[in-house]
Amino acid sequence: MRVFYGLIITAVILMIGACALKAYKKEGALARVVFLYELGAFICGIIFLVYTYVPGTTITVLCKGLIMASFDWLLILLMYYTQYYTGMFKGVVGVKVFMIAYSLLETVAFLINTWTRWIFDITYISDDQIIVQFAKGNVLGRLHYVFAYGIMLLLILSYIVMVERMSRFYRFRYFAILILLLAASLLDIMTTWSDSIYDMSMAAFGIMSILIYYLTYRYVPNELIENTFSLIIRDMNSGIICFDNAGRCIYCNGIVKEMYSINDNINEVEHNYASWLHTQTEHDNKKFRQTISVGDERRSFDISYNRVYDDKHNFICDYFIFNDRTEAVELLEYEKFRATHDNLTGLLNKEQFYEETANVLRNDRNHTYCLVCSNIKDFKLVNELFGIEKGDEIIKMQAELIKASSESGYICGRIQNDRFAVCMPKDSFKNEIMQNSIVSMQDRFNNASFKIRVVVGVYDIEDVDEPVSNMCDKAFIASETIKNNYETNIAYYDDKLLKRTLEERRVISEFEGAIEKKEFKMFLQPQVNTHGKAYGAEALVRWQHPERGLLSPFFFIDILETTGLIYKLDMYMWECAAAKLSEWKKKGDTVHYISVNISTKDFYLIDVYEVITSIVKKYDIEPKMLKLEITETALMSDLKKNMEVIKSLRDYGFKIEIDDFGSGYSSLNMLKDISADVLKIDMAFLRATENEVKGQDILEAIISLGGKLGMEVITEGVETDKQLIMLTEMGCHIFQGYYFSKPIPVEEFEQKYMNE
Repeated sequence: MRVFYGLIITAVILMIGACALKAYKKEGALARVVFLYELGAFICGIIFLVYTYVPGTTITVLCKGLIMASFDWLLILLMYYTQYYTGMFKGVVGVKVFMIAYSLLETVAFLINTWTRWIFDITYISDDQIIVQFAKGNVLGRLHYVFAYGIMLLLILSYIVMVERMSRFYRFRYFAILILLLAASLLDIMTTWSDSIYDMSMAAFGIMSILIYYLTYRYVPNELIENTFSLIIRDMNSGIICFDNAGRCIYCNGIVKEMYSINDNINEVEHNYASWLHTQTEHDNKKFRQTISVGDERRSFDISYNRVYDDKHNFICDYFIFNDRTEAVELLEYEKFRATHDNLTGLLNKEQFYEETANVLRNDRNHTYCLVCSNIKDFKLVNELFGIEKGDEIIKMQAELIKASSESGYICGRIQNDRFAVCMPKDSFKNEIMQNSIVSMQDRFNNASFKIRVVVGVYDIEDVDEPVSNMCDKAFIASETIKNNYETNIAYYDDKLLKRTLEERRVISEFEGAIEKKEFKMFLQPQVNTHGKAYGAEALVRWQHPERGLLSPFFFIDILETTGLIYKLDMYMWECAAAKLSEWKKKGDTVHYISVNISTKDFYLIDVYEVITSIVKKYDIEPKMLKLEITETALMSDLKKNMEVIKSLRDYGFKIEIDDFGSGYSSLNMLKDISADVLKIDMAFLRATENEVKGQDILEAIISLGGKLGMEVITEGVETDKQLIMLTEMGCHIFQGYYFSKPIPVEEFEQKYMNE
């Protein structure tokens, strides 16, 4: 008997341990409860083995106390399992707390009893028989049995109710646990009144623990499967998935397994089902459409949900049938897409962009938005040089970059040809990020044979009711203003910009005609000594407009520089100056020179050396009589290349003047690298400083430095007698400014300064 009992209990304990290990590897709340119950049963079995086979009164008393305490905990865990398994005991939180607290108290009391024997003591009759003697006056031992048998009775009643309520398909689950629970209870009662050390209730509880794992995770009635399939399988081309009345997935066909990437783990499907069911107010038949990711695809399904009841209207299961409607949905979406999107890029077309932007602006008054529009400079040239296919390729690449850099909430569209627009929250627009995106676009498009330039206009939306088309026009106007300004790629729209744009367009449209008609006139501002004797003059331009009268450079120079047309005006002025010097030479005047300006853009757009030397040859004048003024900014834009050009011109015989010396940031560093003949200092340099004394000291140092380097120093902007005296004392001897003369027509200059 002793060996046989040991083998049975050991086998049961090992199987319980295996069940606990398998339950531990599963996921979900029910799995955690099953694992804890199996673990409790496993520990209880180990204690039983020690209690039965390890001799010694103290060990036996300790183990008996632990068996009684663990029995309480095992029943509590069984109650938690029953809650998840049947849905009962969910609303008795207070009772559960009391039971746990009481079990803790009993556990401590039984442990103390090992040494005090204040609850019970054990006397050995033989190896197979013992007498458990409870201490007189101590009610804790009796309370233990009342507590334990009370829980057992409650559990037995709950399973009786479930057996009565359940459909016959599930009745076996609850009936099997009920029978084993009754058997374990009876055996425990018999053991309590028996002197035998062999507790057969442990075997019953162990078998019940194994059965609980089996019924929870392994057992599905064949009759249930057969009846379920007879009700739901209609079309095997459809996806089918079925859940039992506890929400566990009991069947799904290959289509569903592919849809949800199901292998052996169906916990996620069960979780999704439970979450979906929780949101439903009615649990009977439903039909709806859902888009599901199947591998790398997004597929659309018409889903039919149904519940199945037996003949007594007991709930058996529910199931879903999935009918693939992807092709029909895609066709409908494609037609809708074609109506609202650009065919080439996939972005919104102009009309849809206008509509969606207007809707966002009307409905979201809590955010401020801006409109960002981009286009490619001279894009028509791309189509002409490389063909429409290459042009389309660039358009698609630009669209992809716009999509990649757009965030949630952005609206992107292709407005026309190479013109794109993005509506975004104003606080999301970052100038630096946009500049980096533009550079990225240009880097991807550019190659050795052709380089493109992307320009961007930004319009801050203030009136949300303004037509979106007007907003786009304004953003594109902003972008147009920088098409030939290589210092930036981004421009912002404002009212001044509109006025400036209109003025710019007028200047550009009239410029070529004005050159041909010689409307641009050369004025001369004399460069004189202290006594007002002129050595020469600087050539300055005025526009004798037929309608607007005489226009100063303020009205057109910046526009011509921005648009890149300045080189044509410079070449025109060089011709005028050379022609006048040639005329003076023929009259015998070889003293007075004329200084002309070379703009920064000239170095990029024309061969400065070739053009100027050709003009000198054409008019047969001495190069030194046509002085060349270059700003230090123009030199620094491409220092090495421009230095070579300047050196070549100086070697040819031209006098080089550095204009506006001191206004940049690299003047002194530049002087050691360039050989110039004249430094021109603007008095505005002195007015710009807050410390007049320090400014005068710097000015005097520059004049002195020029002298030491063998360079003439000309100060322009002289307006007062005080300035003249100060500059003379500093060592400057050539002046230019309104104190002596404003820029005057050539004829007036000749009469005033050349007939002296």
